[in-house]
Amino acid sequence: MQASSHDLASLVQGAVGLPTLPEVVGKLNKLLESDSASAGDVAKVLQSDPAVAVNMLRMVNSAHYGLVVRIASIPLAVSVLGFATTRRVALRAAVFTAFATRREKIANFDPIGFWRHSIFVGIAARTLAAASPTFIDLHPEDAYMAGLLHDVGKILMLEKCGPRYVAALQRGTAEGLPDGEVERLEFGFTHAEVGSVLAHKWSLPEDLAEAIRYHHAPQRSAAFKPLASLVHLADRLAWLAAIPSTEGTVQPPSCPEAYEHVGLPADLVDELLPAVREAFADAEMPW
Repeated sequence: MQASSHDLASLVQGAVGLPTLPEVVGKLNKLLESDSASAGDVAKVLQSDPAVAVNMLRMVNSAHYGLVVRIASIPLAVSVLGFATTRRVALRAAVFTAFATRREKIANFDPIGFWRHSIFVGIAARTLAAASPTFIDLHPEDAYMAGLLHDVGKILMLEKCGPRYVAALQRGTAEGLPDGEVERLEFGFTHAEVGSVLAHKWSLPEDLAEAIRYHHAPQRSAAFKPLASLVHLADRLAWLAAIPSTEGTVQPPSCPEAYEHVGLPADLVDELLPAVREAFADAEMPW
């Protein structure tokens, strides 16, 4: 039976099992709003959550940053990254921390495959953004986060709707329907919409929330078509690399307008796939 769209709010607002970001993110954002914040203050906040701190160190020492010296402490990481990048890397570490302990709670679902897809799309978004003059002012971590979180709504739907959601995905496979289409038929809303509402609940930036909402239909984004298109094309590269978020499902339709909004021709986007694969091989994983 199809659910009405107003159930979307109750799905995300429900208290039971709702993914929350570690408290350290809110504390860090509040601290960095102050002009008097010191590197020591920032490090102290980050060290208050050992899981987030450990994930941050793993990320800083990944091949992406290309640091000559291994960073073994949060204070040194803050000094090397600077406040702006520290805030962004801490958010990514918090996302990994929030979901790392939840992967065993979802039946009939491959969490490792899901995160491989999410991280691949994050890396692809960062790679495409670096190649396009359209995103010259976009921080690389912001492009990565948009890709990383684009399918986060699936996690919530799996946790809250369980067997019904798995059955819907199986129906999509059997009938040749992409996830978004079969979700709309079964629930009245899609994982992209769920992810966008969750992003708002986490107080993430509006452009990120809208990119999540419209990553399958970037032409529908009113204010942030370029970022939504960036995630759309990054997701397409993941499908080309045979790294889907849910095995056996149907590839979503492509939006030809996305290339124009990203400012890259289709052939160049495809030529960047080997670079994305290489970066992905060196990427940190949340387990």
